[in-house]
Amino acid sequence: RRLIEKAELRSVRLSNEAFSALKGFLAIDVPLNNAAQALESFASGAGLSLGAALDNFAARARAIEAHGLPTADIHYDAAFGRPLDYYTGLVFEIAAKRVERPLAGGGRYDRLLTLLGAKTPIPGVGFSVWLDRIEALREKAK
Repeated sequence: RRLIEKAELRSVRLSNEAFSALKGFLAIDVPLNNAAQALESFASGAGLSLGAALDNFAARARAIEAHGLPTADIHYDAAFGRPLDYYTGLVFEIAAKRVERPLAGGGRYDRLLTLLGAKTPIPGVGFSVWLDRIEALREKAK
């Protein structure tokens, strides 16, 4: 099913206007504390309404800040994606400054189990932690 879906998506062609809007969206690359404003500005300029999706995004950013995390140091990149097709929502990676590879990464994958044959949707969220990378970082810090 997924291969058929991907083949169908390959045949979709965007208008020049839609392609331009997509390029503008994918160029958004800002600290999390500026991301909701950047997304609102993009939507306004493209004549789009992000409505509840933007409200939910802003609420998530505020919740992260309320937990004491430095939103100026958390990076939002609209072009970022985890390299696995089963993710369906928020995806993330956690990295240390000046370290090339992530220490952890994951996201939502609400369709994964139905793609594997489950009869009813089963929401999911998860992540991987690369303990060897964390250990190497700790050793480097000594």
